[in-house]
Amino acid sequence: MNQTFDFQRFLLTLRLEIAEKGRNQLLMAAVLVGGLLLMMLPIMFSKEYSQLFFNLQLIALVMLVLFGGSLYTAQVFGQYNSTNSTIVALMVPASRLEKFLSTLLINLAFIVPFILLFLGLHIWTTDFANNNLLPDEKKYEKLPEEILYAIILVVFVIQGVAFLGAIYFTKASYIKTAAALLVLTVFGATANHYIVKSMVPSATYLSAYPFSSWQLYLIETKQSYYIDLPKKLVGSYFYILPILVVLSILYITYVRLAEKEV
Repeated sequence: MNQTFDFQRFLLTLRLEIAEKGRNQLLMAAVLVGGLLLMMLPIMFSKEYSQLFFNLQLIALVMLVLFGGSLYTAQVFGQYNSTNSTIVALMVPASRLEKFLSTLLINLAFIVPFILLFLGLHIWTTDFANNNLLPDEKKYEKLPEEILYAIILVVFVIQGVAFLGAIYFTKASYIKTAAALLVLTVFGATANHYIVKSMVPSATYLSAYPFSSWQLYLIETKQSYYIDLPKKLVGSYFYILPILVVLSILYITYVRLAEKEV
């Protein structure tokens, strides 16, 4: 198979992807968007502060944006997970890069607007609800900008992991990918805590997350301390590192396609 990239052939491959998987992906996208609207909009119709309506938005973030979005992405390489569909997919006269980019583009065409839809709904519905609350009612608080940026970065990292898992695992790819991600997360958190604890062995209480401040409590002095990382260092790693991770994952995915001789 000729592995040179041809734009016209790429467009034909894109049309083929839409024709073969567009219907199923559209139905899944409709379910996710419908569920998001059902959970995000109720906050607008209350004259009194409701913790339940606010919690629904947070649940929507976890269940739909994080888990639902990754489940959507986990289906992108479904044509390579069974013998019959794999043979047909391998016979498509397109280069590996064209197949990779067409799959990635179709996936991003939903994932990016879906993330932006959640962010837009969260900001707009919260402002709308606060304007319609009774004068003495407690106001809803929007997620801080730093948290929203962090959410976007985390979502894209998870999407990248799901994208890799979709081609790396042949069967039960979503479950295996989630299990692998959980193990890596626990290992990373444990290693981070061990490193911090070794640097401050006298701390009775210690709370430390990667790229965040440390909270220490020393029983000898009965005082708490906060240790902040340099803002320039945090800002650089906070934005650059997740992008590098996602790009690395996409490259590994492309290499995995080469291993499968796609």
